Amino acid sequence: MITIKSSDMEITKERREQILSDIKDINTVLDQNKKKIATLNDQLKKSGLQITGFKARITELESLMKEREADILALKTVINEKDTKISQLNTNVADMKVTISQKNDTIVNQTTKLNMGHITYGTYNDLNAKGLMSKEGGFLGIGKKKYLIQNFPDSTFTTVDITKLKSIPVNGKSVKLLTDHPVGSYKVVYEGKDKVTSIEITNSSQFWKVSKYAVVEITK
Repeated sequence: MITIKSSDMEITKERREQILSDIKDINTVLDQNKKKIATLNDQLKKSGLQITGFKARITELESLMKEREADILALKTVINEKDTKISQLNTNVADMKVTISQKNDTIVNQTTKLNMGHITYGTYNDLNAKGLMSKEGGFLGIGKKKYLIQNFPDSTFTTVDITKLKSIPVNGKSVKLLTDHPVGSYKVVYEGKDKVTSIEITNSSQFWKVSKYAVVEITK
């Protein structure tokens, strides 16, 4: 007797092969019994005897064999259905892996963009040459005010990961942040009294809160 619980979602490869082997053996026995019953019927007809009990028994055997054939067919159907369900589950798992991978890529890309900052530094002449600064006003070239040009191109900046950048290296007598960064989110680091070595970022989230761009003017 072969039994498969309908609630079972999976059939192992070894179990499936054993079931199919059992079914093959049962089919062989059923075929042999069919031939035996056919032979008995033929012998009964040729004998000319009317043995009611014997004919009834043969009819019962034929009916029983049809039931067994139906059971075997049903069993094969169950196996095929389970194979189909397993195949569908494997497909669903594969699809889910692709979806998760795509979402992970999206998250990584979005996180990278969120953590992306841009820095540049140099003297006024350096920044002016990059198209970042200019002067206006004054009289006969005297008293002009420097200002930061808006809509500057990203190509003039160095891209950094703001979660990892701890300081902006500079080398001059003094420095000035031309972009907006809250006081208290950074400090100027000196070497002696007349040399600035770097701008240390003490609070990264606050430093980049207003702008993801940092422009530093250095006075040599």
